Amino acid sequence: MVRNRNELGGVNAVELHAERVLELTRQMLRCARQGDWDSVMERDELRSKQLGKIPGDLGADSSSRARQCLAKSLEVEEKVRKLMVAERDRLGDESRRERQLRTASDAYRQTSDGG
Repeated sequence: MVRNRNELGGVNAVELHAERVLELTRQMLRCARQGDWDSVMERDELRSKQLGKIPGDLGADSSSRARQCLAKSLEVEEKVRKLMVAERDRLGDESRRERQLRTASDAYRQTSDGG
């Protein structure tokens, strides 16, 4: 694992991982807005792997750029979550309507069959 800036020619590995996390989170938002939930989940898995490469305690030697990327990623992730909740609610409503239609249809059949 890269431990300092010099190992990558002056680029901090934590910054690179944080930037990748932000990019994947932005991709998740784009996919969520398009209703492409499979792609959202694929990118979330990749994002989790990138997050696993970032130390839990960023410490004083972490760049402000890495911190900014992670903070922005959290903001974008909240937008994704809101879209996911809205989609979950929409699917729940749709499922309830379908159940109600089935129940009404079954009741109608029973009455029309003389049941």
